Amino acid sequence: HTYPKMSEIHSDIDLNAKTLTVTAPNHEDLILSLKKPKLAAHKLLLAEDIQVCGALCKGNIWGGSKASSWFSSVLGVRCWLARHYDKGKTEGNSNDDNERPAYCNEASLLLVSQQSISILNSVITAQGWGKHVDSRHFRPNIVVSFNCEQSDTATKHIDEETKLSNPEDSWEEIIIKGSTGVMELTAVGKCARCQMVDIDPSSGMKGNTLRALAQYRRDRGRINFGTFFKVRDATEGSDLLEEGSIVQATSTISKDHS
Repeated sequence: HTYPKMSEIHSDIDLNAKTLTVTAPNHEDLILSLKKPKLAAHKLLLAEDIQVCGALCKGNIWGGSKASSWFSSVLGVRCWLARHYDKGKTEGNSNDDNERPAYCNEASLLLVSQQSISILNSVITAQGWGKHVDSRHFRPNIVVSFNCEQSDTATKHIDEETKLSNPEDSWEEIIIKGSTGVMELTAVGKCARCQMVDIDPSSGMKGNTLRALAQYRRDRGRINFGTFFKVRDATEGSDLLEEGSIVQATSTISKDHS
């Protein structure tokens, strides 16, 4: 939350061209190659020590002065772009800081449901705390929603004690069925939130998201919202997630989502 202009930065990856395009208001697009440089056999691409959320990681400074100048101009502070040193280490937990799953907190995939966001917005409205939020406030990889028929059925199972429960809290496994195949994910844990969720991704202005979450999502000193998942199994060709895929969740009450 120290640099709210980060919310104005957007990225797009072209897998065919292997390029990363980064955009921000009032700045020319930054286009970087994702191909690792070819080095002589006796040379190595040395990894730098990088600290992420207090944990020591390894990474390579990427894009050189071109990327550094672009991000520094957007954010108003001197900074550099870092790339994780080993693309293979993107899953699992480890006691070794250098073996952490890339630069994510606990797992590579974060899921939130539209129902959870609707519950939060009802709290914001009830307290008179300003604008509603959307999924972008929480930077998830996967957003799921109930279809109308299943939502009505699910509502019948929600009593007064559980009406503010987020459905993904109880999901142990999910299966995502897309046009290219099937991917199975296993829950790793809940996502503890900080003041970054207060930043409106459209305007960079600060709201009351964390304050609203604290009203009903506090658990042992943590304010949780969203669930981390990791890939358990995937059919060949299913490594790309698609909008509109069917999601089946395994929990206390089985439901389908899309």
